[in-house]
Amino acid sequence: MGRVSAAMAGIVALLTGLVSPVPALDTPNERITLVGLTGVHVVVYDTSTEGDRDGLTRASLQAELEKRLRLAGLRPLGATEALRSAGRPTLELRLNLARSRQAHQLYVYSVDLALRQQIQLARARTLESFAITWSEPPEVGTAEPAHLSVVLEAVRAKVDQFIAAWRAANPD
Repeated sequence: MGRVSAAMAGIVALLTGLVSPVPALDTPNERITLVGLTGVHVVVYDTSTEGDRDGLTRASLQAELEKRLRLAGLRPLGATEALRSAGRPTLELRLNLARSRQAHQLYVYSVDLALRQQIQLARARTLESFAITWSEPPEVGTAEPAHLSVVLEAVRAKVDQFIAAWRAANPD
């Protein structure tokens, strides 16, 4: 195994180890929180400036998520509309993208997608907060700068997982 490959294998193993304990929330108990959901507010958290340089901008990722949701029949909500929406459902994308310190010709990335909704405590219905009601473990990998489409495909796969869960909860 070459020096670069060994270094990258170590980085991916470390990152995978860091995210592996994250429990998946795409179970029947969590999917029930998707029943009756007709729209979501999409938020893309800051990506690195390196990703911006290579076409993975916050705006392009937001547009991609909203387009995929629309095609599936789930309406993207604007910020004001989301505030008025029951449960304030927010689909949050976190993309971390950084050049590898060991192999500068590679990026290390993680893609995390989660649905956060307003909740009420059963013991005190007047207490409200927000909680993640659907998620999957993050996708972690590496990509060459000329092949950052791998990162976009990982984002699309996460959105497709969410859409599949939403469709399963809303079969009509």
